[in-house]
Amino acid sequence: MLDLSPLGLAEPPFSLSPDPRFFFLSAQHRTALAKITYTAEQRQGLSVVYGDIGVGKTTIARRIYQIYNDDPAYEAAYMPMPIFPSEFQFLKAICSEFGLPPKRSKYAQIELLNAYLVDIWEQGKNTVVIIDEAQSLVGQQFELIRQMLNFESNSQKLIQIILIGQNELRNKLRLKRSLQSRIATRSTIEPLDMQDTRNMINFRVMVAGRQEPLFTEDAFQLIYDHSKGMPRDVCVIGLNVLPLALINGVNIIDADLVQQAIAEIGED
Repeated sequence: MLDLSPLGLAEPPFSLSPDPRFFFLSAQHRTALAKITYTAEQRQGLSVVYGDIGVGKTTIARRIYQIYNDDPAYEAAYMPMPIFPSEFQFLKAICSEFGLPPKRSKYAQIELLNAYLVDIWEQGKNTVVIIDEAQSLVGQQFELIRQMLNFESNSQKLIQIILIGQNELRNKLRLKRSLQSRIATRSTIEPLDMQDTRNMINFRVMVAGRQEPLFTEDAFQLIYDHSKGMPRDVCVIGLNVLPLALINGVNIIDADLVQQAIAEIGED
């Protein structure tokens, strides 16, 4: 493993893995999380988050799961890639996340899930399902989500569903009017602006062990100009520039070094 201690880092700050510890809460991420948690805690059923590739949707999904999985008042399930051949397989996968056994028919499976949700509700607890990459859902799988949202008491939904997906999901939901009408809150995650790009980099560097900024202001600007504020692209530049900083024996990364890293990325 690369020794980053000469840069004042105890661990890599720019991993592409969606580690919740490195999740920088920009204003728009805070807004999305607030909408999601409000919908879940008020038992309003369905919250949807849209965003382009690389804006950090999976990190948000894992952060939400961490919040509710750590809360004893919730039963939480996280589905990172909902690719199933049928709505029945999709239903069985959801049930499996809650430890429910497979049944031989969709009707029996959905009755089992309903009984489970009622039991959790009677215990005063809440059930949350987080579905990442939800643009992968097709056809009757959306109808299954609508059916699950029909599980309710007189005033509350028994299951809270959070759909997080690429912008294609928005187009799919437009064609599912009966489901679209059940969306309680919507959020769209956009690329970061310059200030949040700088703040995200500094936050990651701080979590990795260094308290002072690692990049010059010109370097921040060049990273933003090249990445257009896409968090994943920011991290790719960071990954590539750290070895160059070590090779050159510098403690502060300037624009020239960032430009060299960008040029090397472009050669791939």
